[in-house]
Amino acid sequence: MKRMPEALAEGVFDLLVIGGGITGAGVALDAVTRGLRVALIDKGDFAGGTSSLSSKLVHGGLRYLEHGDFRLVYEALHERGRLLRNAPHLVRPLRFVLPFYEKARVPAWKFRLGLVLYDILAGAGNLQRSRASTPSRLRQEFPHLSRKHLRAGAEYYDAQMDDARLCLEVLRTAALRGAVVANYVEATTVEKNGVQACDRVGGGALFVTAKQILNATGPWSDAVRRLAGDDGEPLLRPTKGVHLLAAHRGLSAAFLLLHPADGRVFFVIPWLNKTLLGTTDTLCDDSPDDLRVLPSDIEYLLSGYNKYFDPPLSESDVLGAFAGLRPLIRARPGDPSALSREFQLHASPSGLLTVAGGKYTTYRHMAEIIVDRVVQNLGLARRCRTRAFPLDGAPRQPWSSFFPAMKNDLTRRCRLDEETASHLVSRYGRRAVEVADYLDRDPALGHRVVAEEPDIFAEFAYQRDREMALRPDDFLLRRTRLGLFHPELLTKKLAWS
Repeated sequence: MKRMPEALAEGVFDLLVIGGGITGAGVALDAVTRGLRVALIDKGDFAGGTSSLSSKLVHGGLRYLEHGDFRLVYEALHERGRLLRNAPHLVRPLRFVLPFYEKARVPAWKFRLGLVLYDILAGAGNLQRSRASTPSRLRQEFPHLSRKHLRAGAEYYDAQMDDARLCLEVLRTAALRGAVVANYVEATTVEKNGVQACDRVGGGALFVTAKQILNATGPWSDAVRRLAGDDGEPLLRPTKGVHLLAAHRGLSAAFLLLHPADGRVFFVIPWLNKTLLGTTDTLCDDSPDDLRVLPSDIEYLLSGYNKYFDPPLSESDVLGAFAGLRPLIRARPGDPSALSREFQLHASPSGLLTVAGGKYTTYRHMAEIIVDRVVQNLGLARRCRTRAFPLDGAPRQPWSSFFPAMKNDLTRRCRLDEETASHLVSRYGRRAVEVADYLDRDPALGHRVVAEEPDIFAEFAYQRDREMALRPDDFLLRRTRLGLFHPELLTKKLAWS
């Protein structure tokens, strides 16, 4: 995947997507596999907004059952199954534990009923049936879990991902199929027949001509609508979600918990050998370009964790924190947690289509519906092809046999330690060998960027050459995730080229 912004000015595209998050990426892939000529631009890096700042879960959304969103949960559970098949190197099953405490906002019987519904809605794609856990079993496996008022528990399975990597993989797959994609290209004017844009790297102006333009910019959607002259009411009511990262706390499963302050659901999740805490869910009017983690956000998440686990976490234990805006539809008044995770398509008078809302897990299905609309607008009849469409790095054989074989090959042929080899296979899938090939040119690229992390310098070279990484944030926050828990690297001079 090479950055060639000059190709954006060549000829007429059937579809131009503005926004390189997961929604735009999914649309680009769906459209190009239907034979459309597709372009995609983003004013920053791919997955530079909400799509790299999630809870890293591919899930049906057990908590959405409380709001009666059965159709959304059904859809998400079935899309979860497709992602596990289409991107097994980036999406994997994850066990969740749900402890039941006395006088909790949601009583145990309601959670048990929800888990039964969750199993039923998952159908044949259910990863494993939920089951009850006794206090003694919970205490034995999780000795640091609070025992006070613990009455019982349950466990179920969902899935976990690397959100930025998954978004990048979808875009890479689209580019390999012929889509023209470019980061750091900003739309400055939206017209009926295309977009005036600025290359924020090279500095030149260009015009991208397209029959249909899709605004898939997430929290920036209303601002892009204004570029097209749409002065209607805002479509979005964003909420801010903050996550914290701490050192690995020895948890063998993720936890779904109720916050002691307000009864909201939050998670404690093992991720990349760290512990991820999240998320907050507060109405937010801040610009998505200037979003900050506040001391009150950190305090909220730490107090939730410390209610349930010992020893407690303090602010000094926090390795990193990040905040993202969920581009939720302006629909339901009141509790921000009840805002709709559904999505809508809105047509501006100029012909601009805007997608508002949505949920990461259902990006593929959203893209199918959106591209159905696009091909209808273009007077075409092209069916969706992405339901069983493996992403670029997905192996050709089952993951259970591919993973150990590839890992062993890398350790033997490239003299990598097992942890680093496992890491490369888990991040790049069948493309891991292409990363390892850089070691033939320069064995020093096999050194770790940080001694205690498995990431190696060869990845930076690969990301520069094959994944359109340009700036330190691109390498450290999205292609790798090192900057999330080693933020000092963002200001340290590293060899990017």
